[in-house]
Amino acid sequence: MVSKTIIERIISVFSRLFPQVILVVNDPKDFLGPDALVVTDIDPSRCALAGLHAGLFYADFDWSYVTACDTPFVSEKIIRYLLAQRDHGKQIIIPKTRDGLEMLCALYHKSCLPRIENNLEKQIFIIKKNLTPQNSIQIPPRALESLDPDTRFAFNINTLQDIEAARNLVITQGDRKEGKNADIV
Repeated sequence: MVSKTIIERIISVFSRLFPQVILVVNDPKDFLGPDALVVTDIDPSRCALAGLHAGLFYADFDWSYVTACDTPFVSEKIIRYLLAQRDHGKQIIIPKTRDGLEMLCALYHKSCLPRIENNLEKQIFIIKKNLTPQNSIQIPPRALESLDPDTRFAFNINTLQDIEAARNLVITQGDRKEGKNADIV
């Protein structure tokens, strides 16, 4: 049985899609192995918005796909679809599942940085506060479900029950890239 950490799974997909993979972490010493640029937050607030800020700041490219480190089923199909939706004048391409907006499974343009920096300075840490109808495209659930019927791309792990659910998904449905004998560690 092949076992991979969630970070290894994410980096594996990202490496096929992007010339640069960035990990924003609290302690870089804990991430010396991955083939990625490892950086820390620039803003000291240690929130998801600060991580998004650091990732965009250090990115060598205008567009970045951003995800949390606890999403074991990142989807190459979903990412490619989001990339195809980039539109001049828009800064955020965001999936909207039946559970709501997936702010940490979205594409962000580097031009979001000033607004993010302003919100960090004002201690407005909610990522959705960077979203406006003028600067974003929301991808509806039916479009996402045509590519990922169970919207596994947005599944994240917050509890021990979640990791068991993820392992069961891999066992019962298989891992779409790794095969039936894969596991999550």
